[in-house]
Amino acid sequence: MTDYQMLRPDAATKDEGNFVQTLQGQTGTGFQKNTHVHKDWWAQTQSYEEGMEVLEQGVSEREDLMVPRSQITPAVNLAGDFVMQLADGREFKPTQHAVNQFGVATFTSTFYLNSLMNNPVKNNGQERFQRDEQDAETLVAVCENALRRVEADKNFRLRTYQDGTLRAFLTEKYAPIDNRWYLEQLEDILPGGRLSHWRGDADTIFGNVLLPDTIIDYGQDDDSDYGGMLSIGNCEIGKRRISQMPSIFRSICLNGCIWGQTKGKSISKVHRGTIDLDGLATHIRQNIEAQLPLLPDGIERFLGIKVHTCDEVPMKNLIGAVCSDKKLGKKESIEVLTQWIQHERTDRNLFGIVNAVTRAGQTFDNTGWVKFDELGGSLLDMTENRWDAIKKRADTYDEKEVVAIFGTDFE
Repeated sequence: MTDYQMLRPDAATKDEGNFVQTLQGQTGTGFQKNTHVHKDWWAQTQSYEEGMEVLEQGVSEREDLMVPRSQITPAVNLAGDFVMQLADGREFKPTQHAVNQFGVATFTSTFYLNSLMNNPVKNNGQERFQRDEQDAETLVAVCENALRRVEADKNFRLRTYQDGTLRAFLTEKYAPIDNRWYLEQLEDILPGGRLSHWRGDADTIFGNVLLPDTIIDYGQDDDSDYGGMLSIGNCEIGKRRISQMPSIFRSICLNGCIWGQTKGKSISKVHRGTIDLDGLATHIRQNIEAQLPLLPDGIERFLGIKVHTCDEVPMKNLIGAVCSDKKLGKKESIEVLTQWIQHERTDRNLFGIVNAVTRAGQTFDNTGWVKFDELGGSLLDMTENRWDAIKKRADTYDEKEVVAIFGTDFE
């Protein structure tokens, strides 16, 4: 039995996907060759090869240096740039991220370092004042003092580009895991996967691996079909750990939902110490094999939350109560409400709210995106009693309380 057959135990008794089969759009009608998904769906995703092309950019220009503290000197070069000079004469201009890592590694306030490096701005975007030579000299002095407190023989891993950019300032304990290696493992395990909402660059990969063969019409009276995916991530410069979480998606909009019930069937490994790549590859495969059979139940549970209806409670109040319960800020809450009004307003139930939540996540950065996908997954576990309690609270809201949640009397 293949992995995909494991994921689709009842496929023989279900339609393969009315939405993806009958959709007509700009790329023409009919199936993508050798698949059961429509060309329009296919066009919204990327192949592994296309994802790899992004990761290949600049690979030949990267270099890792293991440098002892005694050979690193903070300085301001002739161009007025703050740089890290090495004993061999080379110098590297750190990115904002690398400066923050320097602060963490040397127990120095990153806020103060940034205040000396960048022109501070007001809330309206205007600069408060211009950095000057004294700021630069102070920055050098602060960094020199920070390094002075570190053992002279302590090594740092400097991840650099040949153009003189310092992309990461890491300790010697950092264990690199190459983004290309990770993508190759996924392609080997899930050769039919397609990349969706891919936010990869030369340093970081983040997105979903959709499994086209898993798309199934679950017999719901709606406009979409559902399938399985993996939410994955990795970073080569210390921004995030390597991760892999089972998820479900809605094919009409490729909305993701990280299913919290599968906790313990995911990978989250810190880049530290010695990492056995062969062992990690085996771990990744074993986890995926454990995750795939869980996804159909997650899809069934996702569709099952349609029974949690709003009754007579205004949806604005109900969405506000959910956002308040999950401690979302005003900007986040108004985005969920906006997405429901624009895309989900026919679903006056928890199902519509979950889809609005995951749509809202797509408008934020990577961290916010994961937060909202995980939030959508957590809502799948809501009990009828909990839902009734939220409805009861929402029904008591007056206009002032609603405005307090959203920050506006949004209509």
